Amino acid sequence: MENITEIVCPNCGEKLPGDSVFCAKCGTRLNEDGQQEVQGVEQAAKPTGFFAKYKKIIGIAAAAVIIVLIVLFAVNTVQRTNLKKELLRDWCKVEGEKDSYILCVLDFSEKEVEYRLETGYAWMDTSLATYDYKVISGNKIKVLRYGDDWETFSIEFNDEKTIMIATPALTSTDAREVWVNLD
Repeated sequence: MENITEIVCPNCGEKLPGDSVFCAKCGTRLNEDGQQEVQGVEQAAKPTGFFAKYKKIIGIAAAAVIIVLIVLFAVNTVQRTNLKKELLRDWCKVEGEKDSYILCVLDFSEKEVEYRLETGYAWMDTSLATYDYKVISGNKIKVLRYGDDWETFSIEFNDEKTIMIATPALTSTDAREVWVNLD
């Protein structure tokens, strides 16, 4: 009987004939000594740069940043929706002296805000202006009043949401104006 030497695959431990080039079980390439030939290639192929060393940490950090951005986007969306809901109520203020009062009304719709005066006499009521607006955050809106320039206004409410303060004023040149909801 012929004397055939056996070798053992260094990768999976399979016994193989001595002249094997590949392991029949796992496919590892073997050199003449029966050693795994790919070892040097694997080491050379492994990246050794900064990103390779910290790949897991970079992945976790990127995932954390994405989660934070999603949470911030969700919070901002909820705040913008809440502000829009509050704006869609009827806002008014009373102006005038002694026995001649005028009710100023700020009427928000989905995309426009109308500023009108109501006197108690329908034939004297008038709409002074209608502006496009958009909610940009939980307490800010942009209004297109004159030309193509959007102006930013801060909006604040009291705890009961019955008083709205616009800074700067929407309907005058004042630094701010106060509107009341009578619902």
